[in-house]
Amino acid sequence: MSKTHTAIATLSPGHFDAIQVPTRTPGPEEVLIKVEYASMIAFDTYINDLGYNIVPVYPMIFGFNGAGTVVEVGSEVGDLKVGDRVAAFTLGSSERKAMQEYTVQPRYTCTKIPDTLPLSAAATIPDNFATAYNVLFNPIYLGLPTPSSLPASTPPSLADKPIFIYGAGSTTGQYTIQLLHASGYTNVLVTASPTHHPFLRSIGATHTFDYRSPNLAKEIAEVLSSPTNPDGKVDLALDCVSALGTIARVAKVVSSEGKVALLMPIKDGDSVREDTLLKELPEDRNPLPKGTQHVYVRTFLYEQNEYLRENLMPKILPPLLEAGIIQPNKVRLLDELVGMLKERVAAGLDLLRNNLVSGEKVIVKIGGGAN
Repeated sequence: MSKTHTAIATLSPGHFDAIQVPTRTPGPEEVLIKVEYASMIAFDTYINDLGYNIVPVYPMIFGFNGAGTVVEVGSEVGDLKVGDRVAAFTLGSSERKAMQEYTVQPRYTCTKIPDTLPLSAAATIPDNFATAYNVLFNPIYLGLPTPSSLPASTPPSLADKPIFIYGAGSTTGQYTIQLLHASGYTNVLVTASPTHHPFLRSIGATHTFDYRSPNLAKEIAEVLSSPTNPDGKVDLALDCVSALGTIARVAKVVSSEGKVALLMPIKDGDSVREDTLLKELPEDRNPLPKGTQHVYVRTFLYEQNEYLRENLMPKILPPLLEAGIIQPNKVRLLDELVGMLKERVAAGLDLLRNNLVSGEKVIVKIGGGAN
């Protein structure tokens, strides 16, 4: 193995390139992964195009998910071995990112994947699965009871409680629906483009609505209205887009005693990729009903939760994949332009910055050379 390898990184806001970085030996609780595929998400464009960076140090390698093969394990890693196929949530410092030929990861970020799951599909899973699980079961967010098993052996106490997901065709939305279904929740209301409705119902959505409908609030109220809920409102909501325009639509659906989870950062506009990003919902532009609580979801900080850090990737996710309870996102694979990894990344950035990705995840093939 060479002592350096190729990575694709932002060198300064608006400029990225292929660079050579050290190929590090894993520490006692780490593994070295030969990366075959890496995902790209809107956050990559926030860093590259807008200089929005939770760790403002350059160069910053792209890629928050990777999938590949373990080539070396640390001395204290006993449950993975050389040759295992894994996917990893490659958050944190630049050297841990996935858009490179090799990455060293803490064991707890890695999920062993079944032989039946293609590596390209596995690369869609970790970050959005972690976001979905975190937002549903972390007490500081929506705070549903953590299921003792998945699928749940008995229904939760409030199995028919209405739960609303705006933007459910998104990758996070899809995993949220699957987790709610596996947990036994039976009243999951979602918005998405109508082309995604049949698929979303197949993975557990109870009611599907067109996110563009001018009568969205009325349509939801017609479904939910009852003697105990005459206004037809929901108490728990997740906005997978979290733009000011989408929050305004969620505001018409949620009750004044409800809670809305917003995926950070907030976008000043109506889509997941906007040029102005906000660190909080401005008080003077908050459309939510008085009394409605809103919480900011920062999944990149999920490692601070000891239970999630030690269990989510290494223990909870693998059996769900093995049993087919969690299905990967549809893949938008960028594997052409052989020998031109940088160009494949550029194509991914263009798709994301122009909001041309819907119901799927951009996956870049790492192998095949790099310029």
